[in-house]
Amino acid sequence: MTVHAMAQAAERQFHPTQPDVSVVIVSYNTRDLLREALASLTAAAGPRTLETIVVDNMSKDGSADMVEREFPEVRLIRAERNLGFAGANNLAFDLARGRFLYCLNPDTVSHDGSIDTLVRVLEEDPRIGYVGPKLLNADGTHQLSAYRFHRLFSGFVSWSMLGLDGRFPHSPHALSLHHAYGCDERIQTEWLLGAAILARREAIETSGGYDERFFLYAEEVEWCQRMHERGWIGCYAPEAIVTHIRGASTSHLDHTHAFNGHNPRLLVESHRKLARRTLGPVGLVLSQASHLAGVALAWMRNLPVLPGANAEKRRKAALWMRYLLFPSSFRPKAKRA
Repeated sequence: MTVHAMAQAAERQFHPTQPDVSVVIVSYNTRDLLREALASLTAAAGPRTLETIVVDNMSKDGSADMVEREFPEVRLIRAERNLGFAGANNLAFDLARGRFLYCLNPDTVSHDGSIDTLVRVLEEDPRIGYVGPKLLNADGTHQLSAYRFHRLFSGFVSWSMLGLDGRFPHSPHALSLHHAYGCDERIQTEWLLGAAILARREAIETSGGYDERFFLYAEEVEWCQRMHERGWIGCYAPEAIVTHIRGASTSHLDHTHAFNGHNPRLLVESHRKLARRTLGPVGLVLSQASHLAGVALAWMRNLPVLPGANAEKRRKAALWMRYLLFPSSFRPKAKRA
């Protein structure tokens, strides 16, 4: 059965009444976290009406069965193959009826009223096409989520562990806007972390869904960039709060500690695709070279003979160099229990 046929088959099962928000969650082996994410939605919605669509990418931990058993009101789609994050979201977009579409990770807990707050942001300003909440780590600390688009030296400034993004927070090459504006101020943003993005239907209709060439990672950057190019404004709204446990579906792999819980091979490959789209072939080479130079400097800065050397930073820098130079030559092995 094709993806389109799967969408049509699922479509016939449900009543056509339009809700305020369609919550779209892509699941892959996150059963227990997914349960918490779904349980938090009612209080997060407040007076808003919801439909919730879960696309399960062939999980092996019983995620789909749990949804079917414990959340019968959820529209569950069991993908017949792993469609990736982009493909699974697009499948749900074809089914969604809401005025607004909320792309939400399964490793999230939505705080009370957060969905209602995000909807009000879009209702109050028709120029805003996509909005994201304040994200918190599991320990309650703030998680960076509002960013500038990638520029030529973004890797050197923001991903090299040299601390340049904090020292020069207003540089166009410093990715995080939180270094310049903090985490408690509503700000206009270029792209948002894909853990929680509420978009108005018109923005998606004029810009399209996710680019399925991005199997995992960077797809939200490219998506926000396309909406931005169509004239839509992005917004970070800290009044809405969501707890996000990073990298839940890949954190069982070795080396992910150095990449915020993400699969390093896929992370590097996806950002190379993004750099090619954004900067062109020459810009791709220059941006990758500057990133490599940055992590090499970070590695040298943390040699044991130097004062203040940090062994963990040195190890992280070495892993970055390894994957930047040979992204497809090393495939992380699953950790032993």
